Amino acid sequence: MDRQKTSIRRYLIMGTGALGTVFGGLLQHAGHSVAFLGRGAHFQRLSTEGGLIDGIWGEYPVAPVALPLSGERYDVIMLSVKSFDTATAVRQVASLATPDGLVVSLQNGLGNLETIAQEFGARRTIGGRVIFGAQVSQPGRVTVTVYADRVLLGALDPAAPVAKLQLVAQHLNESGIPTAVVADIVPHLWEKVLYNCALNPLGAILGVPYGALGDHPETRELMRRIIEEIYQVAAAKSISLHFPTADGYFRHFLEELVPPTAAHWPSMWQDLQAGRPTEIESLNGAICRYGREFGLQTPYNETVTRLVRFRHTCSEVG
Repeated sequence: MDRQKTSIRRYLIMGTGALGTVFGGLLQHAGHSVAFLGRGAHFQRLSTEGGLIDGIWGEYPVAPVALPLSGERYDVIMLSVKSFDTATAVRQVASLATPDGLVVSLQNGLGNLETIAQEFGARRTIGGRVIFGAQVSQPGRVTVTVYADRVLLGALDPAAPVAKLQLVAQHLNESGIPTAVVADIVPHLWEKVLYNCALNPLGAILGVPYGALGDHPETRELMRRIIEEIYQVAAAKSISLHFPTADGYFRHFLEELVPPTAAHWPSMWQDLQAGRPTEIESLNGAICRYGREFGLQTPYNETVTRLVRFRHTCSEVG
């Protein structure tokens, strides 16, 4: 595709929680046309009064967000819903995309891209690895709390419109969100899964931020075992990770990834506190399912999956 003829007129953010607000709000602040879909008190406040993005990247006012207008179509749809809502969200936005529009998953977990591709095709399906943290500190206000690395975008299909994807990255960079395009997004998504599977459930179960898990030898050992199991499953699925061994990744994890996010509280902990469903089934639960397909035992991932399920059941009862 000729890049000079490539344009993006409209973005749609599907799922206006913390991350959706940051992506959509900063794109809007940079002058792009952005519509939003969401629910809950935070989205209601953004729709009626606007809001504020603050934290480590500075302060940015968010004007009252626009809802999709009847008949409008969007060149780029960014999904930032929870993984268990992916199928519903995809059906909801299916009629809102332009014929060649891209759908970008900014989500945690495994299986999201496959769900998107079933509706939009692999050529229009884009994976996004997001490894900065944000939280809704109060309705209408989102705080960017931690930053470990730039956003990575990559197509599921090599035949995807690369020029349009590069333009998305350019817009995000100009909006203040460091972003790059990579040729193969799958290993990066699996490495984000390694990070999330090691930190999120243990932090949620124990009620501690990420740094506390890295500081204590007992939790360090649990995380190492979780990571080793994921490496075994990835090898069985022929996923080529950038760190060839679990030990090499684990050293990088402790030395480079955990320190910048040490103060971050797991989103899974926040979900359990609020009595909301968690993404455990697309994280450690997915590793367990894949492991069973290949006859692999994943006892550490199985244990934390069952404990998070138990905690969620208790929060529902409470």
